[in-house]
Amino acid sequence: MRIGLLRHFKVDCPHKKMMTSEEFREWSEKYEHARILKKHVDMYGIKWDICYASDIPRAVATAKDVYSGNIILDKLLREVDNAPFLHTERIRLPFFLWHVCGRFAWLFKSKSQPETIEGTRRRIREFLASIDWSQDNILIVCHGFMMFNLCLELFHMGFHGTKLRRVRNGVLYQYIGPRPEFEGKEIKRCNVKKGYTRIR
Repeated sequence: MRIGLLRHFKVDCPHKKMMTSEEFREWSEKYEHARILKKHVDMYGIKWDICYASDIPRAVATAKDVYSGNIILDKLLREVDNAPFLHTERIRLPFFLWHVCGRFAWLFKSKSQPETIEGTRRRIREFLASIDWSQDNILIVCHGFMMFNLCLELFHMGFHGTKLRRVRNGVLYQYIGPRPEFEGKEIKRCNVKKGYTRIR
């Protein structure tokens, strides 16, 4: 079977090169509601049987642009929040540093981040356990960092495809693998740190 992962279109939300923590927080809030910049997406001629999307507007708009059927919206696919990793009233740091350090703070379980690494992985597994695995081609439209974590979980489940490093907007990534037997079974999170998934 085939899983397609697609990051939403690029968001039109300019930012300063240098920011305080509050300016980064304000930019993040504006980003949630900014307009998207549509582009052509190569879907490789595949007939996607079903489409799941994050319920965040930029993902919903992208899904509607590339998929003509009914779209199942799921809040479990929302992006992992990236909060300022420290508070600075006057000191400004480069924009990219706020992003990168926020993700490292998430990785190392800093209390500065709203969601833990375990929480993100638990959310992904809950989503994967809920989708219709009887379909041959499943399209999932969501967000960059969420896609990175989804990709890792698919690899653990035996899928093969692109190893994501830099997740590009409006680009389809495909994963081929076995059809899991999730229906009526409970996911056993036996080892959250290593990311293993078992079902029973």
